[in-house]
Amino acid sequence: MLDIKALNEKLANLRGLDFEAAEAQERAAGNNFPDLTFTKSFQARLAALALNVPVADIKELPMKQYIQVCQGTFNFFYGSSGDETPSEKSEA
Repeated sequence: MLDIKALNEKLANLRGLDFEAAEAQERAAGNNFPDLTFTKSFQARLAALALNVPVADIKELPMKQYIQVCQGTFNFFYGSSGDETPSEKSEA
C-alpha cells in the first residue's frame, strides 16, 4: 500500500542528484519534453523515487489515484497558486 499522504514530505527529502538521476532515466525512456516536470510520466517517476516503490507501482494505480499522485508532485514543484516566486516560497 502506498503512503500517498506522505508524498510531499518524502519529495522534500529528495536532492538535486535524485532529480537528475530521475531525469536521466526519464530521458532514456524516451521522454523528450523540454521541461519534464510538466509530464505525468516524470511526475510519477519522482513520486515513485520519493515513496521508494517501482515506478510501475505508480503507473498501475487506478486512474484517479494516479492523477492525484501526479498532481501532488506537480504541486510540490509549483505550488497550488503559482503566484509566488521561489524566493518568496522559501521565505514563508
